[in-house]
Amino acid sequence: MKRLLLATALVVQAFRPAGAGGPEGPHYIEQTAFDVREATMADMQKAMADKRVTSREIVVQYLTRIARYEKTINAAIAINPHALEDADALDAERARGRVRGPLHGIPVAVKDNIQTTNMPTTGGALAFANYTPPYEATLVRNLRDAGAIIVAKTVLTELANWVAGAPSPMPGNYSAVGGFAFNPYDPRPDPREANGDGRPVLSTGGSSSGAGTAANFWAANVGSDTSGSVVNPAALTMLVGIRPTTGRLSRYGIIPITADQDTAGPMTRTVADAAILLGASERRPIRTTPPHSAALRRRIAITRRT
Repeated sequence: MKRLLLATALVVQAFRPAGAGGPEGPHYIEQTAFDVREATMADMQKAMADKRVTSREIVVQYLTRIARYEKTINAAIAINPHALEDADALDAERARGRVRGPLHGIPVAVKDNIQTTNMPTTGGALAFANYTPPYEATLVRNLRDAGAIIVAKTVLTELANWVAGAPSPMPGNYSAVGGFAFNPYDPRPDPREANGDGRPVLSTGGSSSGAGTAANFWAANVGSDTSGSVVNPAALTMLVGIRPTTGRLSRYGIIPITADQDTAGPMTRTVADAAILLGASERRPIRTTPPHSAALRRRIAITRRT
């Protein structure tokens, strides 16, 4: 955790504008024409289209918030060290007139059981603490293709909560790698003796963390759900969560629990943002040529004429 906070602070300091003050002085978030706090994806797209903010500036604002509050919330296991480079590339595309869609230049996070090649994917388990996969999840590729910036990996219940069941279940939203995430609406450890293991007094719910989205560390996040791990944490952190029909989103590259219940799903502050993130997550490649054989295409053409 100390390494994560130090790296985030160094990134923020390196890109803070000249004249910005120290911890008690003016902050970057107060010097821009756009504020990411509680902003929707549509708000961000309009601000970028109107040239009131760039994707890079949005990322810096979020990194600044992570640097300030992550020690209290503990929502992230890893931060993308190339987030600013990714933002620069997407800003350059926008300047050339290419906007990929409503996620273009928007920072989002994914649960740390969803594979990424620019950050470790640990599932919260010490066995995978430094493991960076050789390939990324299809869902991550779809989000990148849609223009999203994967800015962080989120805390989760270790290996999505299958490692320890009754009578001694794994505490919710705890892992050996990430520790406990805390609910931004009451980020205190539980003071009761029976629960004095450091767990939050107000649960974050399930095995997916919505804490970072609720705390405005990123615009939205993707969780995974076997039996309530998207909808339950969304409810407890005042978010919109969607558990898609199993199989609607590709599960390739996601550490599994079951073959018949697992599914990834969006967690956002608004219904509109949830729809955007869900649509981008399930995006299929656009075919440049019809998939049919020549003979079948002729039969289709004849049928249409008759």
